[in-house]
Amino acid sequence: MRFARSRARQPGRPLINLTSMIDATFLLLSFFLVTTAMQRMEGKLTGALETTAAGKGDLQAVVVEVQGEPGAVQYRVAGRTLADAAALRELLGPLPKDPGVAVRMRNGPSVADAAAVLQLVRDAGFDRVSYAASP
Repeated sequence: MRFARSRARQPGRPLINLTSMIDATFLLLSFFLVTTAMQRMEGKLTGALETTAAGKGDLQAVVVEVQGEPGAVQYRVAGRTLADAAALRELLGPLPKDPGVAVRMRNGPSVADAAAVLQLVRDAGFDRVSYAASP
């Protein structure tokens, strides 16, 4: 089969296909628009707990460490190990609410366990809650 040439190419004049360049430019433009919008929203978020150095008389946040296996978690608060959520609720009840609480998840507990602990902390009256997953 013979294909006819549509035009004779002039020597010394390169043929440039702009379709690929337009596609790449559009992808870069859309990428930068999306990431810029995300950074703007992320910049409005504030940390639940302040990271300034505490003085001698300042209260510090309560740290709740969650460890164990999915469905059978243990809670560590100030060196005490608690086996169930009811004991954790009783322990958190009388504590001062102003400094807040930090929940640290260790390897093992499931996402449902993490959500249950965060809800328990909110039910105990803490408004300032910070969450940290294990590395």
